[in-house]
Amino acid sequence: MSYIQEYPLLPALEAIERHDELPPNSVHLGGLAMGENPEDAKIEFVKRGAFLSILSWGIMKLKSGPLYSCDQYDFPLKVLSWFPKALDEFQRPPADGGLHAGAMISQDQNVDGEMLAVGSTARGYNITNWSRDAQGIKASPDFYRPVTFGMSYGMLNDRGLLRLWKELGDKYDAGEL
Repeated sequence: MSYIQEYPLLPALEAIERHDELPPNSVHLGGLAMGENPEDAKIEFVKRGAFLSILSWGIMKLKSGPLYSCDQYDFPLKVLSWFPKALDEFQRPPADGGLHAGAMISQDQNVDGEMLAVGSTARGYNITNWSRDAQGIKASPDFYRPVTFGMSYGMLNDRGLLRLWKELGDKYDAGEL
């Protein structure tokens, strides 16, 4: 499915092929496992100047042998402090000034020059970056799909992703990153 591109696209960040081979000047900020098993996905937060790359990686066990995969989701670094607040706002009931009942996505918000939104899924939430193409440097000029990072309720709450995100956001706000 191709989306309608409403905002100018920003240049793609260099692709990270492996979580353990980061580009120069990258800083690993933190990460966590999404399950108890070694083959369960891991999430890593990587600072790249004024940008954040979220890496979701894992090793799948196939009959043909192990298969490593590493997906990259790019955002402005300010997303660290913006997302927890935007999620709280998104979850606020309509009676308390929140979005209308049944709303599936927030209004787009300019976060350091990139247009972001929080959305609801059947199993959790996502962040959409309308200013970047999900295919990065491999993007086709004829097909646009925004960067969308999905997080299940279990990832956010049970596995501690939201807690880690808030800790990094507090460090960002304090100027410690």
